[in-house]
Amino acid sequence: MENILSQEEIDALLSGLESGKIDTTPEKPEEGKVKPFDFRNFAISTRLKIPGIDVINDALARALRLSFSTMLREMVDMINIPTQMERFRDFLNKIPVPTSIHIFKLEPLKGNSLLIIDAPLVFVFVERFLGGGERKIVKVEGREFTPIEQKLIKRVVDMIFLELEKAWKNVYPVKPKYIRGEVNPQFARVLQPEETVLVTGFNLEMETISGKILFCYSLSSLQPIKDKLYSPYQIEEVIDSKWRRSLEQIILNSEVSLRALLGKGKITLGDLIHLKEGDVILLEKKSEEPIEIQVEDTPKMQGKMGVFKRHLAIQIEKFVTFQEE
Repeated sequence: MENILSQEEIDALLSGLESGKIDTTPEKPEEGKVKPFDFRNFAISTRLKIPGIDVINDALARALRLSFSTMLREMVDMINIPTQMERFRDFLNKIPVPTSIHIFKLEPLKGNSLLIIDAPLVFVFVERFLGGGERKIVKVEGREFTPIEQKLIKRVVDMIFLELEKAWKNVYPVKPKYIRGEVNPQFARVLQPEETVLVTGFNLEMETISGKILFCYSLSSLQPIKDKLYSPYQIEEVIDSKWRRSLEQIILNSEVSLRALLGKGKITLGDLIHLKEGDVILLEKKSEEPIEIQVEDTPKMQGKMGVFKRHLAIQIEKFVTFQEE
């Protein structure tokens, strides 16, 4: 409360401004404090909203959440990381050593991309593949992945690429092609240091450990399909062909009630009581008029009465349209 001006101080301040006693001229910057701006070396770190990338990430997160939970035998949560644009060199400088780095291409697009898996996640996958249960704290710094660990983590990478290809189908069909794996980011300089890249991915969270899975795409390689990436997309789920055929078979084998309505008529209750064999009931339809065929009590077809192989039958002449229903 000590920094609040009293009414007398406020009046004195306003009076000084009106009389000119208080100088309101902005101060000039002191010499030596203004720094030149280098347009070639400035850092980029901007969050982006790209509808196409969001569609891909949403589909990929759903698929990987289920696959990782099955693979690790525990519930895994996948949290989307906002898409960012930055310099390739700045991105590499933030990657620790060791890290599971995998270089790949999105054919038919040009240029290379990176898949980054944090080292703690690598050790969790390797431990579960080898039958381990209780998670142990592994010292990450100062060591590299063994050939066995690299071979086992390649199984995870192949699974990620399989789901990545399915997720991209909603936007643009691509085929991830694996090139090589690295541990040190200094050997993963597959793009120019000043090249702009899109960085997106997920934060994978488990009960006692978490880590990131990142994708680094070259902005120039995505340039030919930028119209598709920035267009509003409807998420189209990939339908399993076997499931679709099975569902179609069940629907086609479903039984429905079918009846033909010869006509309608009205009589009094007294006439109904006195009916006997040989009496005739007049219907509201002539004999030459088409007969209405109902499916589950809904008019669907029209036909004419006849005989087929000594059985009473109806020959379909017309299907009833929605307006006629």
